Amino acid sequence: MNNQGRVEVSLGDRSYSIHIGRNIIENTYPQLKALFNKSKVAIITDRNVFDNQYENLRNQLNCLKLSIELLVIEPGEKSKSWGSLQKTLEWLIKKEIGKNDYIIAFGGGVIGDLVGLAASLLRRGVNLVQIPTTLLSQVDSSIGGKTAINSSEAKNVIGSFYQPKIVLCDISFLKTLDERQFLSGYSEILKMAMVFDEKFFAYLDENWKEILDQRDKQITNVVTTSLSLKAMVVEQDEQEKGERALLNFGHTFGHAFESYFGYSEKLLHGEAVALGMGLATKLSVTLNLLPNEAREKLVDHCKKVGLPLDIKQLNNEILNLDRIIDFMKQDKKVVGKNINLILLKGIGKGFIEKSINFELIKKFLMETIS
Repeated sequence: MNNQGRVEVSLGDRSYSIHIGRNIIENTYPQLKALFNKSKVAIITDRNVFDNQYENLRNQLNCLKLSIELLVIEPGEKSKSWGSLQKTLEWLIKKEIGKNDYIIAFGGGVIGDLVGLAASLLRRGVNLVQIPTTLLSQVDSSIGGKTAINSSEAKNVIGSFYQPKIVLCDISFLKTLDERQFLSGYSEILKMAMVFDEKFFAYLDENWKEILDQRDKQITNVVTTSLSLKAMVVEQDEQEKGERALLNFGHTFGHAFESYFGYSEKLLHGEAVALGMGLATKLSVTLNLLPNEAREKLVDHCKKVGLPLDIKQLNNEILNLDRIIDFMKQDKKVVGKNINLILLKGIGKGFIEKSINFELIKKFLMETIS
């Protein structure tokens, strides 16, 4: 198991490093001093992160003697919108953030996505630093360069690829998360294991209690391992023209559920991904691609940690399957009348199945969740 607190993402002139551990700013002082080099810095965060974590960040940044501008936006998925993007860009322009200045995305996945997109658009690209504060953003959304906002019809369909200059994952920020938010992030860790690494799944299954207790050794291990796996994929396929689609395991069904429930607190992103993994593995078994014993290992693990695999665990209302399928049809993996789904042949053996049509999906969902 990888105990290193640093992962490199090698993308030529867009390469960057990810630092994992405690007191990250203090420990990366030389790199940050050289990086910022008297530039103006804009920090964008949300109200919850500001209230709980900004003072900690500001105290750590004091050693760099930066000129800082601060914007605080409303928390939640609904801030990934045209309105929030416009407000953010207008504020950055008003504050005269220039081409050589830096924008810090300080928060969870919503902040990272929104601010990353704003950085890519402002003056056709301003320097971006990601400081993720949730487990979900530390292990997944803060690296790889995907930035996006949502439309009223689908999640993450308006965006760009834009790599940060550096990513700072301070695990001390995770202590402010409640159990539900922490588990939402754990779902993305589990996704990486299910798709890419059977030994990593075994480690999670053996150490889940210590991970949920946020023991430093185990947290650093799983964050670093998840990031290493994702970095490997991003290096091979930066703009998702092939194998990077494997990172969407659980997300095709999951994004449709998120859209269906209006990006609300009824369903967190990681919970939606867990539901999606449950459906994707069940479909894999139904199509005789995955042994049922492998799926049962996922089911047992999710029961132990407390992740939902069945929508009925979270919502008892009758779902409109046609509406859910309409949301799935907006997915970027749709090709003609088919959709490329990420399925499994075994734990750690994800693959892209290109022959799935929506009639099959509707029949499957009717048998599974209606």
